Amino acid sequence: MNKNLKAWNRFSEEPAPGLEEKSRKEDFPDGYTVAGLIRGRAASPGVATGRAAIIRGKKDLSRVGEGAVIVSEKASPDLAMVMSKACAMVTEYGGATAIASGYAREHAIPAVVSVAGLTTFVRDGDLLRVDGTRGIVQLLVPNI
Repeated sequence: MNKNLKAWNRFSEEPAPGLEEKSRKEDFPDGYTVAGLIRGRAASPGVATGRAAIIRGKKDLSRVGEGAVIVSEKASPDLAMVMSKACAMVTEYGGATAIASGYAREHAIPAVVSVAGLTTFVRDGDLLRVDGTRGIVQLLVPNI
């Protein structure tokens, strides 16, 4: 067994040495590539791809369509009304025990929380791939 792997702290936010997930073509819709990547804290496991729906308040809840990725500064109880439509959730603030994390686990959707600069990185309608197991949010753009 690799010495580095033996010494790897399983509570580390980084993946174990030598176990990096290789990018596979089938991970992304045809004709798309990763344009940017931001990291946060893994809150609910799984991987999902969908269009971003930026929620700043109650008035924005109608933006969440079927298969959308909820993007918010922080979670609020109002989000519970639209969680069943979402394929994933990402918040700028919060932790693994935050309300957003609990909602995501209840609805069995991937979630990443505590993503610094999230609301400046993502725009409404962007295609996002959320990896709630590794705490990664990827911005996908069409190939040119």
